[in-house]
Amino acid sequence: MQRPERLEDQVHFLLSTLIQRELRDPELGFLTLTAVRLTPDRSMARVYFTVLPPNGGDQEAQDALTRKALGRAAGFLRSQLASRLKMKRVPELRFFPDGTLEEGNHLESLLDEIEKERAARPAEPEPEA
Repeated sequence: MQRPERLEDQVHFLLSTLIQRELRDPELGFLTLTAVRLTPDRSMARVYFTVLPPNGGDQEAQDALTRKALGRAAGFLRSQLASRLKMKRVPELRFFPDGTLEEGNHLESLLDEIEKERAARPAEPEPEA
C-alpha cells in the first residue's frame, strides 16, 4: 500500500495528463490541476483546479462551466485511472475550484494598503534616553 501523499501525487499527474491529452471539451479552457486530496479511506478524491477565463471574463462563471465539464468527464477519467493504477478501488472524483490564488492576491492587497497607511503617517519622534 502506498503512502497517501505519493498516491495523491500519482493521481494528480495521471489526471493532468489525461485531461491534457484525452479530453476534447471546449468548456474546459486553459485548465490547471493544483492539488488532489484523498480521503483517509481513499474512496474519494477532491481535485482542485484553476482556470483562466477567456478574454478576462467572469472567473466564477468560468469555474462553474469547468466544474460541470469535469463532472461530465469524471466517469471516463476514473475508468482511465483504474486501468493505470494498481488499486482495488479507484476513488470517486470530485472537482472544486482552487481559491488559494485569489486569497493570496487579496492578502497581498491588504498588506499593500497597510504599507501605504504607514507611509502616509508622520514619523513618531524618538524618545530621549
